Amino acid sequence: MDPKLRETVVRSTLIVLLLVGLALLLVPLSGVLMLIFASILIAVLIRAAAIPFRKIGLPETLAVLLGLIAIIALLGFFGWMFGTQLGDEFRSLTARLPGAVRSAEQWVSEQPWGQDLQLSSITGAVPNLQSIAGGAFSFAFGALGALTNLVLVLIAAIYLALQPITYMRGIEHLFPKAQGEQVSDALAASGAALQRYLLGQLFTMTIVGTLVAVGLTIFDVPSAAALGVIVGLANFVPMIGPLVGAIPGVLLAFSQGPETALAAAIVYLVAQQFEGNVLTPIVQRWAVSIPPALLLFALAGLGVLFGFVGVIVAAPLAVVLYTLVTMLWSRDALGHDVSVPGRSRNG
Repeated sequence: MDPKLRETVVRSTLIVLLLVGLALLLVPLSGVLMLIFASILIAVLIRAAAIPFRKIGLPETLAVLLGLIAIIALLGFFGWMFGTQLGDEFRSLTARLPGAVRSAEQWVSEQPWGQDLQLSSITGAVPNLQSIAGGAFSFAFGALGALTNLVLVLIAAIYLALQPITYMRGIEHLFPKAQGEQVSDALAASGAALQRYLLGQLFTMTIVGTLVAVGLTIFDVPSAAALGVIVGLANFVPMIGPLVGAIPGVLLAFSQGPETALAAAIVYLVAQQFEGNVLTPIVQRWAVSIPPALLLFALAGLGVLFGFVGVIVAAPLAVVLYTLVTMLWSRDALGHDVSVPGRSRNG
């Protein structure tokens, strides 16, 4: 056999074996991978907070540190202003929710069409959902080491935010030198796309949560602020999150009567329609537009691989992978004229 052909075959075989090995390690190392990606998400937010300081000409390291301090100060201010009220509302929500579920079950059982419908079969899944969520959390962070892993994620995020070029060069060195510049460009673009996506999501989460809180307050639904926070956080997960986030509010509204529950459902529907038809198109023009079907498959696939935590990170991870595939495969390897997420055609 020709030596060059033999070398090509050996190299190709080793690459295939490496890919197979990485695939086999994917599930056993899923907890570590989730920690790494969580650090990346926090690092991206820290660097986003540093943008105003970089624009006024401050050095990179100082700007990032000031961005971190700004985030801590903002969280501290929010906790000082609303922490006590939200804590009381969440305690009230926890106390009221079981009674609200019973009220909803009783109302359904009294309806002609509800005689054969056992709401308990639906609400009985709540403990299972809680156990799934708790199991996923333990899987990702460890039942006894949650605090340690949280500190690890935060410290790693700070290092990533301060010196992203160092880690990007490390990844670049895993590829042939001729493709190094393309890999670096793709990594930078995926970071920019992820940053824009997260900022866009924070914007829509805040608006939707505020709209729901105000709307539920108008209809005298208890713990409206806490319910607004819940639906705002749930909106981080596209498609599925808004539906899940609306369940506690609608059930709790049953404690005030079925009319209030209907009004609460309308509040959630109006807020989500406003988010889907007004906010999201505006944000996507500035940030990242991912095909809905791709997001749905990402939610399903990562949910199967990594459980509840995989569902949470599915959308931002899909943004990163979509950007990398668009640049490294569709554009560079296949030569297609494609737009890069988060960039203009000329970017």
